[in-house]
Amino acid sequence: MSIMKSSQDSADMQQPSKKGPFVDVTADKENNYDLTVTQSSVGHVDELTHDEAAEAAINAIDKEYTIDSDNSPFAEVRANVPNTDDPTLPVNTIRMWFLGCTFALVGSGINSFFSLHYPSVTITSLVTQLLAYPAGVLLAKVLPVKTVRMFGREICINPDHKFNIKEHTVVTIMSNLSFGTSWATDIIQAQKSFFGLETPVGYQLLLGLTMQLFGLGIAGLSYRFIVEPPEMIWPSTLANAALFETLHSRANPLVNGWRISRYRFFFFVFLGGFCWYWFPGFIFTGLSAFAFLCWAAPNNQVVNNIFGMQTGLGLMPVTFDWSQIAYNGSPLVVPFWAQANVFAGFLVFFALAAPILYYKNVWYGAFMPLSSSNIYDNTGALYNGSRIIDSHGNFVEEAYKAYSPVFMPVTFAMGYGISFAVMSCLPTHIFLYHAKDIMNVFRGQQKKDCHARMIAKYPDVPWYWYGGLTVLILGLTIMTVVVYDVMPFWAVFVCFGMAVLYVVPVGVVFAVANLNSNVLTVLGEIISGYLQPGKPITMLVFKFYAYTALSQAMNYCSDMKLGLYMKIPRRTLFAAQLIGCILGALSQQGVLIWMLGHISNICSADQPNGYTCPQGRVNFASAVVWGAIGPQRLYSVGKIYSGLLHLFWIGALLPIVTFFAKKRFPNHKWLHAIHWPIFFAGTGNLPPATGVNYTSAFVVSYIFNMHIKTRYMTWWAKYNYVLSAALDSSVAISAIVIFFCVVFPGASLTWWGNTVNSGTIDGMGTSLKMINGTFGPSTWS
Repeated sequence: MSIMKSSQDSADMQQPSKKGPFVDVTADKENNYDLTVTQSSVGHVDELTHDEAAEAAINAIDKEYTIDSDNSPFAEVRANVPNTDDPTLPVNTIRMWFLGCTFALVGSGINSFFSLHYPSVTITSLVTQLLAYPAGVLLAKVLPVKTVRMFGREICINPDHKFNIKEHTVVTIMSNLSFGTSWATDIIQAQKSFFGLETPVGYQLLLGLTMQLFGLGIAGLSYRFIVEPPEMIWPSTLANAALFETLHSRANPLVNGWRISRYRFFFFVFLGGFCWYWFPGFIFTGLSAFAFLCWAAPNNQVVNNIFGMQTGLGLMPVTFDWSQIAYNGSPLVVPFWAQANVFAGFLVFFALAAPILYYKNVWYGAFMPLSSSNIYDNTGALYNGSRIIDSHGNFVEEAYKAYSPVFMPVTFAMGYGISFAVMSCLPTHIFLYHAKDIMNVFRGQQKKDCHARMIAKYPDVPWYWYGGLTVLILGLTIMTVVVYDVMPFWAVFVCFGMAVLYVVPVGVVFAVANLNSNVLTVLGEIISGYLQPGKPITMLVFKFYAYTALSQAMNYCSDMKLGLYMKIPRRTLFAAQLIGCILGALSQQGVLIWMLGHISNICSADQPNGYTCPQGRVNFASAVVWGAIGPQRLYSVGKIYSGLLHLFWIGALLPIVTFFAKKRFPNHKWLHAIHWPIFFAGTGNLPPATGVNYTSAFVVSYIFNMHIKTRYMTWWAKYNYVLSAALDSSVAISAIVIFFCVVFPGASLTWWGNTVNSGTIDGMGTSLKMINGTFGPSTWS
């Protein structure tokens, strides 16, 4: 196990970066910062072990490397991914496949089971990453080191008594792909339980399989564009890499006076986080939404609108709950320049524009809560979609005219408008800033960093593997939608084309900022609503095929990057991703089929055991609004929300203006820090997210990825990503324990600290204006 290490003379040639901490090197990719122009490592070579390489990288974290150097050009990567590889480590082992398949089947099944329950709990891949380590070590110890001959082939029962980091990585990747709840299960819940339509077993299995696999081929074909380039760092994978290093490595350099190992640091933070989460998670939930100003003035409308954390804007970065801070993903892994763009978008659209629109009663918003992800009728009640459809789910226009138009709270409407800006901004941005890189990939001129060069010694996955899989899945998808009559065959190609169009733009933003800018749910609702009006089930299937294709492609690409960092042979990774996804889809659909057939009154609002199908209910409402009523009654010219369409051209124009402004003022650092896709897409979770999720994340990002990174860079390199992994995993494990040991059995804790928010205007969702009968227009069509 060795790497090529530069001589001391070569190391001395590498000067500390002169870049300011605000303009990250990732952001400078847009400023034509060339990672390939400085010298590559030269000199004699020495042998370094894995742990020695990790220590050397942390101690030299402030050095500047190039794409030709023997380490990554990015400090985030160097801090967590040693530039070593041991090709002798066994990966394709029985113990790896056993653990990977077991976790994929069990974890996905549990998540599917509890996705129909309210309240719910989700098992994440971080849980697998922690549990797989002792399980793998145990298997490696107890299984005999032996090779047997079966079916004419020699099969190794156990290659050695050491569960290694590569096996651990593959097990985690299989879980990560399978644990996410399939949107197909939500479609089936809506169809069967809310629309009362038949959903044959074959249809359920095919819908689940094709939807989950729709993006794998797309991801593989885009590998050279959004996975292999070194500037595509995929920040969330670095937290996984840091945890792998923590569990498997014993590197322990002294940094800024701190000698505690990563392993002990992780253990102490994990233990403290696990114990602490019992307070905001169960004992004193007011610590989570710590809106103390609203507690002091529970009936003050302005105070509750501005500082409330449930239906208000949450403009106060005070919370004692890590799950609130990391609601949109851990801010510890997001570069500060990216978090600053997200925060700027929040300030412009929600801290400034939203209250102005609300208090001006634009879109009749003052008759509803300021921030909510619900839709309302003209009496201020939640919109009852069942009143405007018949028993077969078809739209009844006369019933709609007799009931009410749809009204959205200000922040909800703003969220849709911002999605329009993201749709046009992403392709424009990629064309302006990354067209040259894309063309270099097509020409085979893209340079590889040290990690890509190391993985290149393993057999590659031919492009036609992914191409053939794509053709197969497309064929199965067409068969599914045509045989079961859910949408026309040409709609499958439209969904696929949407995902292909956005895979590189969305992937680039995800890879540099850990931000999911996938807005194909909104685009799918609009396209389906115009092309197939009055068909709610068609709309659901259409939008989720498009959305899932892209979201799954992002998951596949993220895991491919983790595989690249950990030097997992690409063909083994391909098999693991394919098998893990198939097992997860079958497990989820199997659990759903059993539950829908064996749990009485499932999905009813008064189901005695809490199996009320909250996601199926939400998607039923979505199907009625966007599939039955349709976007033409909301966004067409002259309709209530038509003004939001201006954000289409604004989103396309701003990157062009900024691009030429950067050319005109090449030394303006604030101008170069602007990243419009992140600015627009960063607030995509609001609502149901509130301002506290953005303000607190900004503060944490500033402290760790700006202040500490600048002043104590070696401490940041050694502990920052371990801290993120420890906090995320401690909350995940603690939430699971609380749910299964306390909440699910029926226990509760009622006292002031758990009810204080419910008595405020914010907690009750009280509107600014009182409703006398109805509000809005007197007629509609």
